[in-house]
Amino acid sequence: MLQLKSIFKKEINNNPYLLVNFVFAFFPFSFIFGNLITNINIVLFCILGIFHLRSKIFEIKFNLPIKIIFLFFFIIFFSTSLSFIKSLYFEGYEAIQLIRLTKSIIFFRYFLLLLIIYKLSEQNVLNFKYFFFSAAFAALLVTLDIIFQYIFGFNTIGLKSHGSHNSGFFGEEWIAGGFIQNFSFFSILFTIFIFKDKKYFRFILTIFAICILGMAIVFSGNRAPLILFIFGLILIILFHKDLRKIFSVALICFFLIFKFILTFDSKIYSTYQSTFHNIRGLITPLHNLYANNTFNVEAEKNFKSSLKEEKYLFPLYPQYSGFFRSQQPQIRLFLTAIDTWKKNKIFGNGIKSFRIDCYNLAGSTIYPETGYNLYLEVMLFKKNRLCSNHPHNYYFEILTETGIVGIFITTILALLFITFILKNFKIFVGSKSENFILLAASVSLILEVFPFKPTGSIFTTNDATYIILLSSIIISYYERMFGRQIE
Repeated sequence: MLQLKSIFKKEINNNPYLLVNFVFAFFPFSFIFGNLITNINIVLFCILGIFHLRSKIFEIKFNLPIKIIFLFFFIIFFSTSLSFIKSLYFEGYEAIQLIRLTKSIIFFRYFLLLLIIYKLSEQNVLNFKYFFFSAAFAALLVTLDIIFQYIFGFNTIGLKSHGSHNSGFFGEEWIAGGFIQNFSFFSILFTIFIFKDKKYFRFILTIFAICILGMAIVFSGNRAPLILFIFGLILIILFHKDLRKIFSVALICFFLIFKFILTFDSKIYSTYQSTFHNIRGLITPLHNLYANNTFNVEAEKNFKSSLKEEKYLFPLYPQYSGFFRSQQPQIRLFLTAIDTWKKNKIFGNGIKSFRIDCYNLAGSTIYPETGYNLYLEVMLFKKNRLCSNHPHNYYFEILTETGIVGIFITTILALLFITFILKNFKIFVGSKSENFILLAASVSLILEVFPFKPTGSIFTTNDATYIILLSSIIISYYERMFGRQIE
């Protein structure tokens, strides 16, 4: 702790930009408090950033990644504008279309956030060490709260557990595991950085940090974050040769603890046992139950009989029962996203259009035996469709709302990021704080944009802010460390 104090003491005494740094460092905690606080944090940070930059804000030279990111934001606005014009002159004006157009303009605040972070870093106004410490502490705080809630049935502020799910400070939102996973690698690498000169303590505390972070994700009941957390540990092993021994031992220790938890907790065992069935359901061909997109009569009989016999064991979403449990909601959402994308393949249908378009295409069928309202596409007599607010995958959402152009831009950004990592492995193996911050941000971004995971909406406050924060740190730190633009 003495070393930790010495790291920040000099900064606090000599840094005239403490306020803007503290506001930036508050972002991880703002996610805990919700969208309102996060948006306030964005506005406050942008105001302070513009105040410090003044006229320099207009001197920003866009490098290639920033130009492409701007193009992506422009396509969002352009596709939404096309949808608005189409509604206004051809389909009949609806107020929701104007709201969507307004949101596409307001969405530019995230690009402004990226520019200000980038420019403040370039001017040495922003010190990412504050964010490093804040992200590490936020992950640890939520971790301890989740473990406390699992043990006692309520968390440190009195919120009760939801059985197999423990959401901690997030209350009714079951996203605690995702939050921990998002900032876990900042916490792990911060521990390594603080004790880099004390190898014994570094070894023990790093293993301890990995295990308790992993345990908290397990106790949260969020399965996808656990898989991504393990994948992230493997990435660190690949990226940083000096940390391979620590992370390998930690991974083994965590698996042993996880096995122990599964042995003694039947609820968690049941939750994670179903993961295998869900994965298997994702890769099961749809034609096993459907023929040429026409509802199979025999399958319907099986569905009705399964209501009593409970043959199907796919309890990912308990609100779906019997036959429809065997058809993973993710697959049905993806297929619906492709249907809505076909309305405008080139530019898509605009921001937050999926929730409107799928309900326009879909009818509502209520099965008396279940009482569940299952949204099925009746226009083309397809039964394997499902409506929601978004497709629950970033790439399908980008496809349906920005079209082929948006996916093409996203692919270019992904290739630039992959090329950057492959060409610059050496920047991840250093022992400076910059190396650890860049490594944590890079691994976290890889996990966040991993193509095959269920996600929130990329156009929501938390998801967009998180992606922009990681992207801006990576772009800014690379240029600060090497004094040249990303190529």
